[in-house]
Amino acid sequence: MERTERGPIVSVVIPVRNEAVHIEQLLTALTAQTYPRQATEILIVDGRSEDNTRVIVERFSDNLKDSNIKILVNPKQQRAPGLNIGVECAKGEVIMRVDGRTIVPRDYVEKCIRTLSETDADNVGGMQKPIVFKNGDPRKELNQRAIGIALSQPFGIGNAQFRIGTKSGYVDTVYLGCFRREVFDKVGLFDEDTCVISEDADMNYRIRKAGGKVYFNKDIVAYYYPRDNIRDLARLYFRYGGAKAGNLLKTKNLTAWRQWIPPLFLTTIVVLSLLSVFFMVAGFLLRIVLGIYAFTDLFVSACIALKEKELRLFYRLFVIFPTLHFSWALGFFRRLLQRPKPHEYWDY
Repeated sequence: MERTERGPIVSVVIPVRNEAVHIEQLLTALTAQTYPRQATEILIVDGRSEDNTRVIVERFSDNLKDSNIKILVNPKQQRAPGLNIGVECAKGEVIMRVDGRTIVPRDYVEKCIRTLSETDADNVGGMQKPIVFKNGDPRKELNQRAIGIALSQPFGIGNAQFRIGTKSGYVDTVYLGCFRREVFDKVGLFDEDTCVISEDADMNYRIRKAGGKVYFNKDIVAYYYPRDNIRDLARLYFRYGGAKAGNLLKTKNLTAWRQWIPPLFLTTIVVLSLLSVFFMVAGFLLRIVLGIYAFTDLFVSACIALKEKELRLFYRLFVIFPTLHFSWALGFFRRLLQRPKPHEYWDY
């Protein structure tokens, strides 16, 4: 392991594929960090992008004359292999994961390193906050804003601290991650073999199972661009649900109670719907369950729209919340009932 006088060497691993729109903004943020630049290497692991991602990275590195920015090739194109290539090639004592569509503030690396040194955690992370990509399309920008709000609400995503950020402390998982390098010697690299799996949740589960700790610091913030339409959001959360089912099949457990709620809710609706054919009381209970859900959706959406002083958010949120819940649950059950080909659901 290598270390400078001003702190440990940090290897920032960024698995990408077709991120030409966002990659230069990310590189600009990473090369302007308050953490010493000479103690940071940036590893872009490119999954054979079909756009100008690689060209942009090479041009950025040449213009900056920065030899600490390196491009690695990920022939398998998927995220977990890309992360593993980065970890294996990294020189740093600390491995930091960042995604291609992430934007980090100037103190992001410094705060992660400080949190890692001040705690006994093996992995630390912070808040995932949504921002709107200004593309000149007001409708898409409003959709993106609404989706970002929904993904920061307990009704939308439960008690995930990296989304709602109410308190710092030890948690089941974090967004992205800043790892002590030795943790990979203890628990191994990211899982490339299990089909349709949430690689970050799986890694954090293995860390905790091995006696390690994962720490969330609410003062650490990374920004991301949410989807800007309902169809893409539904497809994304369908994959997320399938990924969590992959974790369940592998570990025989889910990492948090919130992950049980969407499949249990969908199961309740389906069972009551079937029983209502034979029993009136089942139909009565079904109407109660759906009525409570619809009222909660209506109430939360209205409260947010009033707080944001934007009426157009109301009907968007009213659709977005059930899209999140039902897409996740359907993806979860599809993965349990099917044996898909490796990486069938993965998409960058």
